[in-house]
Amino acid sequence: MIDLHTHVLPGLDDGPEHMAGSLALARAAVAAGTQVMAATPHVGLRYPVAPRELAVRLEALRDALDRERIPLTVVAGGELAAGVAADVTEDDLRAIGLGGGSCILLECPYARSGGLMPAVVGHLRQGGFRVLLGHPERSPELLRDPALLAGLVDAGAYVQVTAASLRGDFGRSVRRYALALLDEGLVHVVASDAHDAVGRPPELVPIVRDVVRRAGLPAATARFLTEDAPRALLDDAPLPPQPAHAPRRRRGWPRRR
Repeated sequence: MIDLHTHVLPGLDDGPEHMAGSLALARAAVAAGTQVMAATPHVGLRYPVAPRELAVRLEALRDALDRERIPLTVVAGGELAAGVAADVTEDDLRAIGLGGGSCILLECPYARSGGLMPAVVGHLRQGGFRVLLGHPERSPELLRDPALLAGLVDAGAYVQVTAASLRGDFGRSVRRYALALLDEGLVHVVASDAHDAVGRPPELVPIVRDVVRRAGLPAATARFLTEDAPRALLDDAPLPPQPAHAPRRRRGWPRRR
């Protein structure tokens, strides 16, 4: 299984402070069934993360994983803050592309952004990048306006929901919205957004399988969300079609084409 959103690199943001914490997170991920993990530290104003220095940090983590014989493949990435996206150079964008490819994990803002998201998605798409929207279910602006998120998907963006949101860790409203997105076919990837081994752990596959079963979705949906679609994004390949199902009728939600 593939986890496209984690803060596994040590000493950069609000993830592990030291390598020991990163290794503990990696062990927890392997125990939960993850085989490939993207290291996606925050790239924005809050943390002084230099995208072109991430390759060195990533190689140090890979060396440590090899020494400890932890069977986890960690690939490049970054979580780009929407507010700085227009000011990031093309070279830096390519340095944080998931798996070294053209897909950028774009963090959805936690405050009203005044129409910023469509502009940023358009800017990145015009630059030749794919866009994966990070945890839109936790963005108040997108939570209040499902049509806005549907419009971003229509503009070519993909959606990543956090596994813990589906379980209810961020509250009932976030959980209901995340489940509705899943039912409407507006979710392409579920990731852990792990920050450590315990408080924000890398749980993914068991949560997704349980949610898919409880929601009455095709069993193949779990594989699509945690393996097929993430692999296509890492490989810069077309996404496979989502397993078909009939969405529930829901007032206020845009019907998908």
